[in-house]
Amino acid sequence: MARVGFLKTVQIYLFGGLAAGLIRLLYATIRWECVMPDGVSLSGQNIYAFWHGRMLMLPRWYIKREKRPLYMLISQHGDGRLIAFAIKLLGIKSVAGSSSRRGVAATLELMRRLEEGASIGITPDGPKGPRHVCKKGVVTLAQQAGITVQPVTYSVAERWVIPSWDRMIVPRPFSRGVIVFSDPITIPVDEDRNNARVRIQDALNGITEQADTYWDAK
Repeated sequence: MARVGFLKTVQIYLFGGLAAGLIRLLYATIRWECVMPDGVSLSGQNIYAFWHGRMLMLPRWYIKREKRPLYMLISQHGDGRLIAFAIKLLGIKSVAGSSSRRGVAATLELMRRLEEGASIGITPDGPKGPRHVCKKGVVTLAQQAGITVQPVTYSVAERWVIPSWDRMIVPRPFSRGVIVFSDPITIPVDEDRNNARVRIQDALNGITEQADTYWDAK
């Protein structure tokens, strides 16, 4: 792993700590609801898949409700280290890597964590996009581990949108929020990876639209 300079280390600790504190504060002010298909249970191991722009609140949701350890795949660039430190403060561990850097080693480490009984969190359009396009890494992991993929997303009625590639949403304090799950996706070892990738992508896009329009009918 590349060494990080002193100034960058200070920035990671400072802004990572600030981010973790703001996430806790924002999450606590939101009136959350949860939408889950009948029969879906989160009690077992899962590979949670969520779009990069919808990752801000989900680690906090997980740690407040689930006892099983969660490891998130985080890229190795500077912003990734900051995110890794922030989620560590929230109680979630990370594995460094992405589809373009340290991909094989990261997959092996994620497999070890799954063998230990942990669940995994992945942003399949990260770390740099294209936005809402699922890559094949999550499919490879699910096929090798034999564990279902659980698409999940969230939305809020009032938000800010960061003008970044992923259009990350930031909840406004005291807004209403909803976390939406799809049916879990089982990927047989002999399924075409592109076909499985599209199934995950369609599920994520479907629940993201459902979450964003959740209050329209209310």
